[in-house]
Amino acid sequence: MRRLWVAVFLAYLAFGGTLQLLPATLSTRFHSDAAFIGLTVGIAFAATALCRPIAGWAGDAGAGRRIVIMGAALTLAGTLGQGLAATEWQLLVSRVVMGAGEAGVFSGALPWVWRQVPPHKRGSASGLFGLSMWSGLAIGPLVASIAVLGGQHVAWLALAALSLGSLAVATATTASGRVRLPRFTLEALWVRGMAAPSVMFGLTAYGYGTLSAVLVLYLDSGPGGSSLGLPVFAVAFLLVRVTGSRLVDRAGGRVVAAASLIVEAVGFAVIIAAGTAAGVLVGVALVGAGCSLAFPAAVGMAIARSPHHAAGSSVAGMTSFWDLGILTAGVGAGILAEALDFRSAFVAALAAALLALIVAVSMPSHP
Repeated sequence: MRRLWVAVFLAYLAFGGTLQLLPATLSTRFHSDAAFIGLTVGIAFAATALCRPIAGWAGDAGAGRRIVIMGAALTLAGTLGQGLAATEWQLLVSRVVMGAGEAGVFSGALPWVWRQVPPHKRGSASGLFGLSMWSGLAIGPLVASIAVLGGQHVAWLALAALSLGSLAVATATTASGRVRLPRFTLEALWVRGMAAPSVMFGLTAYGYGTLSAVLVLYLDSGPGGSSLGLPVFAVAFLLVRVTGSRLVDRAGGRVVAAASLIVEAVGFAVIIAAGTAAGVLVGVALVGAGCSLAFPAAVGMAIARSPHHAAGSSVAGMTSFWDLGILTAGVGAGILAEALDFRSAFVAALAAALLALIVAVSMPSHP
């Protein structure tokens, strides 16, 4: 499944790169305000949230390869659309297309991967395969920061090349197995037992969404170091994910989730209190470390509470709450930053992390 890992990684490199490019692109090309920038960043995650459960349902039925290829094609179309957009609304539509593509690429692939591991190891397997998505999201901003040195047009072309690479690799993958699509019903998209892990995961995502929407603008407004903010998050995130994914199988999803959320909350407290770039970046690193194991921990809890045959649908639906959390944060953080100040946006993210912690520690082991 190395090709599958690479296909997802390349798609999310492009997606992550847009998080770095969009604020500057919207500011210089369209003179957009912070609220609209937050909406534009977040709206892709709305499309992803809507499409993930369908992709997971199809993946459970063996249609993973078709869904991944379709997702990669939509990612390419969305990337090109954002780079070529002549109006704000054209860019918004392109973000929706890209968001739908990202849902297909990852949520169609994950059930395919699970077929090769025993059920009790799916938490750690999800964490390690999930590096394809999360490392792309994390490293993508760094790639965009380097590419934009040649100008915004060059940077958008670089992201389009990554999307094209994802499509090429996905097309070269072998079949994911026999396709047996059952009759589609809306009830199939909501699996018993996924509610509590989904809410926890969505609240955790609010912090990442806040950083994605306003961190670059905040650092540009005073502290400095805007080119380092998201890459610092990326480094902390990846280090903890690589070294800590297997903790979910050993300590359990609830313990790992609680510890991660405490670290995330401390990180936002540091960002709020810090007055220098160095202090803010320390807080960003803590948030990255805290967010890192949220996915494998939530997967472990969701799988333990869901029927075996619907694991892909369960986790895809749960992951939709991550997208909804980022969407809410993108819009909310932009509005708070515009109406009050940037620190108020980080206070809201701290409150979300603490609420997620309460949900995690009070969650029963079984639905």
